[in-house]
Amino acid sequence: MEYVNLPEQMPDDINIQKTLYDKTGGEVINKKEKSYAKIVKTINRQSSIDRYYIKVHQSVPYDPWGMYGHREEYVGTKFKSVSKETFDYYMMYLKTRNSLYMTRSQRSFIND
Repeated sequence: MEYVNLPEQMPDDINIQKTLYDKTGGEVINKKEKSYAKIVKTINRQSSIDRYYIKVHQSVPYDPWGMYGHREEYVGTKFKSVSKETFDYYMMYLKTRNSLYMTRSQRSFIND
């Protein structure tokens, strides 16, 4: 039994689309831009599944304008799967820079 499907082993009817977002909440156009959130949409014949990811540092949502914002290249960040509610709060924070949305995303992240 294999647990990992390589891209060449995936059925032809599955389509994967990724949408990356930058620190202002807009879509990433250039591959050199840094991304802070992403949506991975898996489409097959029967259904469509959306998975939401945000960038995390030390087990909390990463704040690009926070304490470690100027050290992006050196801190260990990774994408973590979250609920749609957490993703929406994080995206609102990126778009508005209102700390209320960051607090809500952190609290919602704890419940994920």
